[in-house]
Amino acid sequence: MNPTDVIRSTWLRWGGALMLALAAVVAGCGGSVGVGGTGSYASAPIEGFGSIYVGGIKYDDSTASVVDEDGAPSSRGALGLGMTVEVEGGAIGGTEAEPTAVANRIRTVSEIVGPASAVDAPAGTLVVFDQTVVVDAFTVFDASFANGLAGVPVGSNVEVFGSFDAAASRFLATRIAPRAGTLAAYKVRGPVNELDTTARTFRIGTALFSYDGAPPLLAEGAYLRVQTQTQAVAGRWPVSSVDAGVRPLPDLDRIKLRGAITRYASDADFDLNGQRVDARTASFIGRPGDLALGKVVVVDGASAGGVLVASKVRLDERGGSQGSVTLQGAIGTLDTSAQTFVLRGSTVEYGGNGVQFDGGDEDDLANGRAVTVRGNPTAGGTRITARRITFN
Repeated sequence: MNPTDVIRSTWLRWGGALMLALAAVVAGCGGSVGVGGTGSYASAPIEGFGSIYVGGIKYDDSTASVVDEDGAPSSRGALGLGMTVEVEGGAIGGTEAEPTAVANRIRTVSEIVGPASAVDAPAGTLVVFDQTVVVDAFTVFDASFANGLAGVPVGSNVEVFGSFDAAASRFLATRIAPRAGTLAAYKVRGPVNELDTTARTFRIGTALFSYDGAPPLLAEGAYLRVQTQTQAVAGRWPVSSVDAGVRPLPDLDRIKLRGAITRYASDADFDLNGQRVDARTASFIGRPGDLALGKVVVVDGASAGGVLVASKVRLDERGGSQGSVTLQGAIGTLDTSAQTFVLRGSTVEYGGNGVQFDGGDEDDLANGRAVTVRGNPTAGGTRITARRITFN
């Protein structure tokens, strides 16, 4: 099979009979696809600023409200690259290659909050709240961690954004940031396993939890957000609250999600970050058999009755556009000797081989000059290596 076939092969296309079956299923959920509205919803890590880029969509966030996952007010200034957000917006316009929309509400969602330990920079791992966290070339670190993973102090409280790899019982981080102050609780989000209703214990990832009473959402396989006390008792973390780990999708005709497969029955039936996906009529970009528990995918579709009915499923190897960062704004702190400048709070390196300039050249770089930078995080996750710089 040639490389194009490997990357772009399409499988699992169902015929008219299955289309009718899908219509019946959706009707049973209380409506047809798109009935809920013509707005948009995207859940994915932030991949750019100058507006906000989420799931490949450029959202104008100038009038958007920003909240944390509990609904408490936040600010646009608190948003950072690699931070997982849920964006509720208007109808998508622009072009297929560069879709645009207006963001109405942005909600931040993290996977773990707790103390860091066992930092192993050469291996690219650390432990946060008894959970193994893996970093890779696309993980972004807050600027306070100047040396990336090696700069994370053992014992410090951190917040991890990313996704849960249910196949390996570990988390893949897209962003790691400090959490200041004394934490009132630790937090983790993921599917429940090894639920023991006699011992009143369960696991999410590798951490063991204990609970009292009968939390109504607690069930084997349930995707939950669990908060605990900050001291373990006999190796178990006492649970203080249990909430749903995923919010019901609004009924909309444009939904885009990026995350890991947390339940896998087949290529046509799986959960993405706890969200059910019906992919029976979807087109797939990748190879048959590539989808599996723990794989990161991008899903486009429409939602009805809380189910994402996928039109397209793409395996995300975190390369190409999925590993890209887009920054728009005015250049600041230009250092021509180090060949760096600051844009939208990120340090951009432009001295690498193969950097392309549009509308000017390197000599045209100047503080205050408006540019668009497309690039990738450096291996340490603290800077952006430019691939293309466009003068606006």
